[in-house]
Amino acid sequence: MVFSIRFYTLPPLAFLQKAPIRKSVAGGGVPVSVCAPVNDLPLPAQEAAMSEKPEFSRPMALRRIGGQETAVTVEATEQECAAIARRLGLPKITLFRCRYLLKADRHSVVEAEGALAVHYTQTCVVSLENFEDVLAGAFNIRFVPSERFVEPEEPDLDAIDEIPYEGQDIDLGEAAVEQFALDLDPYPHAPEIDLPEGLVLSEEEAEKLLEEGEQDEKQNPFAALSRLKPGKA
Repeated sequence: MVFSIRFYTLPPLAFLQKAPIRKSVAGGGVPVSVCAPVNDLPLPAQEAAMSEKPEFSRPMALRRIGGQETAVTVEATEQECAAIARRLGLPKITLFRCRYLLKADRHSVVEAEGALAVHYTQTCVVSLENFEDVLAGAFNIRFVPSERFVEPEEPDLDAIDEIPYEGQDIDLGEAAVEQFALDLDPYPHAPEIDLPEGLVLSEEEAEKLLEEGEQDEKQNPFAALSRLKPGKA
């Protein structure tokens, strides 16, 4: 049985409410993992996403969180692990646990430090065989009352992500699931198997290709027109 362990500092939640799709870099035909906002989904899909109850919900009352750090650990049951796996398209999740350190201010803003541990099974995109994986990662988020929450115009990868909430509870379970979803590899492969060269472009490689294309257009603004002439490739 193949088994691997990974340790991460999980990235921000800026990309959480996005559905992964695949596109090709112009002219290159190489698939790149990009994202489309949930708002771009058909209306029925948006309504379903908003109305469905979270697979792993662990409400935490604000009155239990004070100005001093409060430690809380949430762990999914076997049934909840199965539900999370279905949501994320995974064959199986054996363990899903997150330990939080919480601290609230007088405006009911809750700072949260999370330590996530997940034991799960993925399907290799090359061999199509299942393999086990373990994720251990740390992240920081901020729960903000909805009336104080301001949606950023552009994602800031260096900022602490803010999650709006209503009422007197925050959901520690759903926040942990979202962090895990963000970190899942869109092209999972077993440790002993390498992805075919050129299958996936890194973010840096994709940006470099786009920059090179823009530079070519600036240097020769008539290049695009010349390609339209008969006999030109």
